[in-house]
Amino acid sequence: MLFNPYPNAFGLDIGDLSIKVVALQNISGRKRTPRFRLDVARQTGLPPGLILDGEIQSPEQVRTYIKHLLEGSKGEKAITGKWCVATIPEIHSFIKVIHVPKEEHDVIEDDILLLAKQHIPFDEESYYLDWQPLPPLVADVQISHTRVLIGATPKHIADMYTYLIESLGLGIIALEIEALAIARSMITSTKEYEGEARALLDIGATQTGLIVYDNETIQFSQTIPFSGEVITTAIEQGLHISREKAEKLKHIHGISYTKEYGEALGLIKQSVDTFVDTIARTFQFYYSHFIDTNNITHITMSGGASNMKQLPELLSERLGIECKTGKIWKNLGDSPGTLPDEAASLGYATAVGLALRAADNPFRQYDMI
Repeated sequence: MLFNPYPNAFGLDIGDLSIKVVALQNISGRKRTPRFRLDVARQTGLPPGLILDGEIQSPEQVRTYIKHLLEGSKGEKAITGKWCVATIPEIHSFIKVIHVPKEEHDVIEDDILLLAKQHIPFDEESYYLDWQPLPPLVADVQISHTRVLIGATPKHIADMYTYLIESLGLGIIALEIEALAIARSMITSTKEYEGEARALLDIGATQTGLIVYDNETIQFSQTIPFSGEVITTAIEQGLHISREKAEKLKHIHGISYTKEYGEALGLIKQSVDTFVDTIARTFQFYYSHFIDTNNITHITMSGGASNMKQLPELLSERLGIECKTGKIWKNLGDSPGTLPDEAASLGYATAVGLALRAADNPFRQYDMI
């Protein structure tokens, strides 16, 4: 890449309870396959209430936390880039593949708006809508329709994040729907998934994002009210102990059926059962409401709470689909530099995906995916 208008750009993941930053160096040179080296990866926690369900309640305090995170502690490398790719909270975004009954060169924005209203309850005055045509499937070559990936978010949500970031003196390359960033880090970029679909399960502190990836793109995503905090609360309430002790028990036992959980076991089981049922229903919805679907053959997990003991094994058994934690750094290439421990890095899936876009060639086609 001879010229990059966004030098030292980085990924910025702002969540309800934490903020993460990842900066990558693009070392691709003249090679066709992108290669990156990790420069910075760190995070800071946020007190509950500063950001609530993706809505910023205390922008000045959040701004202070971001500023300190970018500067780094003593001995840490500071983030010097002035451009970033940041995320739109999953709970306030919508993404889905639609089919426009026209060839790609005939598709206009009015076509997208008309079809989008059949899938998203929105109006142009209150939502931002973005869209991108996708390459045709082999089976679609003779059919006059175009696959289009649409994304939407409320304007007041996008505007509050824009104001916050720009108040730090940063430029925004893109505000990206979280599902896109997760897919960019968790789907192996060099592999083609022919005849099979993948599910991505990002289990965070306050919610879970479920993403269905098929036919070389995200098909849709859904937010599920299951998280590490849900299990911690169940232990805390069931055993009538402090949150700190509940967190320690969760770290030791995960969702194992152990006598240590006592009366909390029923609450944990109820939460996990609802979680599994929601995933199963979402898969059935995909098979019955989308076209050209392939069977979901693997579930890849990320997010800080995906490390809970026995969770991958339980999901695999109950859903009948192999479920494992993923490799966060796999799409950096063959010279990634010194990387943090994989298990400890699972919470960085979104930040890594944002950083990959920030460091990549900004003129690359289909960069939205």
